[in-house]
Amino acid sequence: MNAEGDNPRTPESLLQNSDLLYKITAFQYSEPLKNIMVIDVFACRPGDIVRDVAKEMARRRISSVVVTDEQLRPVGIVTERDMVRKVVVDVSCSMGERNIEDIMTPDPYCLSPDDSLFDALSLLSRHSIKHLPIVENDGIVGLVTMRQIMKIRYSEPLVIIGQLQEARSNDDFKRIKDEMIALVEDKLSANADPVDLVTMLSLVNAGIHKRLLDRILKRMENRPPVDFCFFVTGSHGRKENLLFPDQDFCLILDDYDDKCHDEYDNFFASVSQQLSDSLNEVGFPYCQGNVMATNPEWRMRVSDWIKLITGFFVTPGPYTVRYMTLIFDSAPLYGNVSLFSRYIDQAFSELSKNHNILRQMHEEEEGRHRVPLGFFSAFITEKDKLHKGEIDMKRSGLIFAIEAARILTMKHGIRETSTLRRLQALVRKGVIHSDDSEYFENAYRVILYHTLHAQVENYLYKGANDYYLNPHALSQRNQDMLKEAFKAISRLQELVGSEFGELIL
Repeated sequence: MNAEGDNPRTPESLLQNSDLLYKITAFQYSEPLKNIMVIDVFACRPGDIVRDVAKEMARRRISSVVVTDEQLRPVGIVTERDMVRKVVVDVSCSMGERNIEDIMTPDPYCLSPDDSLFDALSLLSRHSIKHLPIVENDGIVGLVTMRQIMKIRYSEPLVIIGQLQEARSNDDFKRIKDEMIALVEDKLSANADPVDLVTMLSLVNAGIHKRLLDRILKRMENRPPVDFCFFVTGSHGRKENLLFPDQDFCLILDDYDDKCHDEYDNFFASVSQQLSDSLNEVGFPYCQGNVMATNPEWRMRVSDWIKLITGFFVTPGPYTVRYMTLIFDSAPLYGNVSLFSRYIDQAFSELSKNHNILRQMHEEEEGRHRVPLGFFSAFITEKDKLHKGEIDMKRSGLIFAIEAARILTMKHGIRETSTLRRLQALVRKGVIHSDDSEYFENAYRVILYHTLHAQVENYLYKGANDYYLNPHALSQRNQDMLKEAFKAISRLQELVGSEFGELIL
């Protein structure tokens, strides 16, 4: 009887039940606000009488009201504190004479339903506010309060957010980033879910980017001359940062007259250069491929971005596949998100009409990569002297899962960016069976765990910033799980291949 016959477990059983594989971290950094927001939001109009609004707040036993215009766009917010400070304490004020717009805090900070719990906590803490309207398509759809979040009762994110708020120099931000190495090592030793760890790293890194941008823009002599949106791509866009990501940031500017080009572009070129230099000092190396807004090719008006995207699809070139991965792994970082929405809407519109691009991606990227397993499931390791007997866990494992999930979601018009959410969206779309998805998701977790672990170990004990792992140094159980994870990714690649075998061009 062969080895498989001797083992009563199916191969997939090693990767079933993620709760047994990894512990869910206490604080869900990536939890979307749509899962926790209050949907029944009391809203009023700017001309409503203070007394009437106060009575309704008392009847509902709520501590805030969102002030909206005719299109339900939030234009202000009124809290219990506003009522006390601006009405009750002011003896000369008559509640029957004043309108809500007289006491509201105008232009409230807002987030979207897809923003994370960490984003909300950061914003609430940074601006010392307790109520946060949640907006979608410019309209109010929910509310998140500090009271809700504090019920979670975990101090770790508050400590990190506090450090980000108190940071004043590039050295301060570098210290925060460096401290993440020890935190990740500690959480790996506690068998924490690696997906939560890369999400945590990504959100902290995004926080550093935003704080640096805040500082730079405040130092500029003039205010931004036109609306803008910085966006990130690669692992930043997927929220899958490992420990030492490089820079991948681009810039979309609102359309402006050509005669203003030199003035406006010089302003944002300066901001981009300052950001890039600061990021490099903090520990985000310059991008070797020059995918940074310091490069004019990645700093353009929104109409120029749309022309560029259309050109990629109409006239494919040698770098088309690289551009596709950058476009569809991108996410807004800072500024007017509607500009980014126009950019990504155009990309998906063009993709829906040009599926031949997907075949090119499959042939150049996904179709050529094979997991490092040979005959009888033996590990295929490096032959060169420097890394003999090792596997590059990022380039020979993790990237294959990322590529497969990306190309499948692109084919089916799914806009998720993280690998795990892409797999889950494919289940909802009926592309992948839920049982297969659990197999693929946990395979991704296993590979991600060992990739992170290799990076931590190599950096702390060898002084190397790489992802090489000696698989034979693992316990037999971990070797078996890693082999099964590679097999699962190979099966996912086969699924991608079958999808493209059925694609009619």
